[in-house]
Amino acid sequence: MRKPLKTASAALGIVMLLGACSPEGDSDTEVSSCEDISGFVLDDAQVDVAAEVSEGDELSMPGSQELIQDMPELCRVQGTATPVDGSHIGFEVWLPKEWTGRIHMVGNGGYSSTMNAGLMRSLAEGSDVAVATDTGHTGDDLSFGRDNVEAQVDWGHRAVHESIVAAKEIVRSFYGGQAEYTYFSGCSTGGHQGLMEAQRYPNDFDGIIAGAPGNNRTNLNLGFLWQFLSNHEPEGGSETILNSADLQEINRAFVDHYDERDGVEDGVIADPSDLEFDAKVLEQEGVSLTDQQIDALEAMYQGPEHRRTGETLYPGWPVGSEWIENDEGGAGWDQYWADPERPAEPSRADFFRHWVFEDPEWDWWEFDWDEDVDRVHSQVGSIVDATDPDLRDFQESGGKLLMFTGWQDPVVSATDVIDYYQQVVDESGSIDSAQEFARLFMVPGMGHCGGGPGATVFSSSTQGVEPLRDDAQHNLIRALESWVEEGVAPEQMVASHFDDEGEPEFTRALCPHPQTGVHRSGGDEAKAASFECSDE
Repeated sequence: MRKPLKTASAALGIVMLLGACSPEGDSDTEVSSCEDISGFVLDDAQVDVAAEVSEGDELSMPGSQELIQDMPELCRVQGTATPVDGSHIGFEVWLPKEWTGRIHMVGNGGYSSTMNAGLMRSLAEGSDVAVATDTGHTGDDLSFGRDNVEAQVDWGHRAVHESIVAAKEIVRSFYGGQAEYTYFSGCSTGGHQGLMEAQRYPNDFDGIIAGAPGNNRTNLNLGFLWQFLSNHEPEGGSETILNSADLQEINRAFVDHYDERDGVEDGVIADPSDLEFDAKVLEQEGVSLTDQQIDALEAMYQGPEHRRTGETLYPGWPVGSEWIENDEGGAGWDQYWADPERPAEPSRADFFRHWVFEDPEWDWWEFDWDEDVDRVHSQVGSIVDATDPDLRDFQESGGKLLMFTGWQDPVVSATDVIDYYQQVVDESGSIDSAQEFARLFMVPGMGHCGGGPGATVFSSSTQGVEPLRDDAQHNLIRALESWVEEGVAPEQMVASHFDDEGEPEFTRALCPHPQTGVHRSGGDEAKAASFECSDE
């Protein structure tokens, strides 16, 4: 039965805690207890609190009401980095009693300061050092960046870098030696953080998992704005042209029509990359839409364009991504075309209101898709966008990058993820040279970071659930460790789908892009072994 992830096997031999450091950073002075680390001063950072956590304890996290249960035995370090005036970066480093020699940092979500304590606990239970950051602020209200460029920089890239630099020094002092390997895992904003690290700080991590990365951040927010404007009457408040029920009906129609293209009927469009919106398909499947609704759909599948240059700013979301079932019932484009708490305004309106235009009365209906686009890019693009495809420094440092995203993701367009990866390929010279250090896995039937009707469980370090097996074929972090530590690149992953009772229902082969999994005639449709990776 599938359970929330709690343990992970260690591929390295366990190293017992050694450690010598002092509050003044004198490595010749031995530490007699975890608490002695409190006040330890680092370059641009310090340890605020260090406390023993006993096995079975519960633990609270800053800014969260959730209690983390059944903690493993470890030393919990809470610190603050202040690299420049106006920067205040909180971080945590969890030091297990026994250590694999690995450090593993986990990413964040959205604009939230929340640290993923569940993933940190799992890593520490597996005897990895776990690290996380609050990205330099508290909460998830984007007003933290108003009139505060340094806070924007912290969120954009500096917080992860400063946190892992401090964590490495704490680990070195505590255990008496350097970490053998350092990893980062994240999805959504966490995927964005991972790509930012590979681009700006190529020596921070040996291996990075970047799932559903919102790295094209300014244009992603422009995409959300475009969806809102395309699906609302001017000054029409929260009333939409298409609603969530329409999205569900549209999605079912397209899935029914294109389902069997991969050789198996399983409620999933395996690869919609060559599909374009066709209203006639919807009509054939019994979906009746008004001309206004069709116009709105066409605009959203197209995505925003720069009015003067004609450049596509953010690719539209693929056919089949309109809606997806999940554990909460379902979600679709409606999740991000408007702010859930303020449905009469676009999602991420505060990004433009506070970070770009610095105007509390900013009117999205007056947005100029020429001059205002240029202002967005010039004002914050250099701070928050992680779109540089030149990863040569990361590659030369020995770094390995694994990317993934769901074809049915209604938040981050799968097309945009592929576009960035193709730029990496072009910069590298060929797909073969790019795949020496960077691979992308597209996941049919997966929503944002996980969930959906497809086989979507394959990554304990980003999804927080146990894959079918904890090995390099079924668990993406084990595949990354194998690649970094043993030089064995993942040629294929096996993803699983579990039923409502947590029992495995079927598996599928995930293939390195541009390959896709195709069913072999006569093979068991429930087994990944019956699918082969194909370039066709």
